[in-house]
Amino acid sequence: MIELQNGQRITGEIVKMDKKMLKVKVIALAPITLFSNTLRIGDKVKLDGEEFVIEDVVEGGVKLSKLILVERKSVKAIKKIENL
Repeated sequence: MIELQNGQRITGEIVKMDKKMLKVKVIALAPITLFSNTLRIGDKVKLDGEEFVIEDVVEGGVKLSKLILVERKSVKAIKKIENL
């Protein structure tokens, strides 16, 4: 989990970290009923105005992911979460 200076929290996997930026992969689960067309892994979909990539289609749900960039100077703390 990444806690920002403004109090916002981001839960995701840090994919890349350098001196200025963090690249974080955020995972979201959505009910399959939200989608009307055929879903394939790798397809891009919009959900609440944000673009996600379909990671997996499981019984009753869709695993979506999105890469976001976070400036290092806006990060207050990085905490490892166990037992997710």
